[in-house]
Amino acid sequence: MTAPTQISLRPRLYQFPIGDSVITNVLEGFIQRHDMHPFVATNATAADVAELARMYRLPFPAIEHNFVSTVVKTRDKLIVIDPGFGSAAPAPNTGWFMEGLEGAGYGAHDVDIVLISHCHPDHIGNVAKDGVPTFPNAEIVLGRTEFDFWNAGKGVSEMRRPTLELFQKTLVPLKDQLRLIEPGDEIVAGLTAIDAFGHSAGHLVFHLTTGDGELLMLNDTTAHYAGSFAHPEWHFAMDDNPEHAAVSRRRILQFAADRTIPVVGFHLPFPAIGFVEQRDEGFEFRPATYQFNLNAGG
Repeated sequence: MTAPTQISLRPRLYQFPIGDSVITNVLEGFIQRHDMHPFVATNATAADVAELARMYRLPFPAIEHNFVSTVVKTRDKLIVIDPGFGSAAPAPNTGWFMEGLEGAGYGAHDVDIVLISHCHPDHIGNVAKDGVPTFPNAEIVLGRTEFDFWNAGKGVSEMRRPTLELFQKTLVPLKDQLRLIEPGDEIVAGLTAIDAFGHSAGHLVFHLTTGDGELLMLNDTTAHYAGSFAHPEWHFAMDDNPEHAAVSRRRILQFAADRTIPVVGFHLPFPAIGFVEQRDEGFEFRPATYQFNLNAGG
């Protein structure tokens, strides 16, 4: 038998329990690039990034950038967090969320809340199409600071002009249906928004406490599982305010490390769940292995 020249099969769903809730991580897609530097760190040298890649046995400058949405099933709510690109998918290997949602046993009509961490295209593209909500029965929840920034449309960088256009097309027609929240607010009981401003004007992370479990949703606090953790001071090329993002990143990672709670991240390698460990002046992402499978039984 002739060996295939290209391997395309990979897992796209991972479901596990946290306390009284069921979490499903959905691989929304991936993009492979050849610019680890400066993509991962605009304020570090190519040699610095290459050395970190070598330490983690990664090629350089090739990189794979994952997009991982999270679905939270509480006792009485189905919450979709950052449901991906949708029809705004920029590449054939993106835009898989709806297929993944169905594979997990849920439908668009089952979703009670669509929770948005921030308004970049990979997070809002699938919220609506042509003014029609993708999840017809869902309340749409996002941060007030984030909404107000994009709604005003001022101070938007040239890089983010397409993001502004997508926001205007996707969320502005639904603005009367939105619930706008502040850091510290609860989305539902046990699910709280935390300020992680910097990656975008009002970027939020979400902290879930459920039964005897906790989970921190980093969203876009981290862009790369090696660079963003080992060097939280490195500026991700897609951060809108890199200096502010670096301060938020260190604070959020310290919070996760101090509490020894599991984290998921939108741009972590699928299945995108693990723990944050303190290491020297930075941190290390320690991927989960089988511990959550044991909780699931079977």
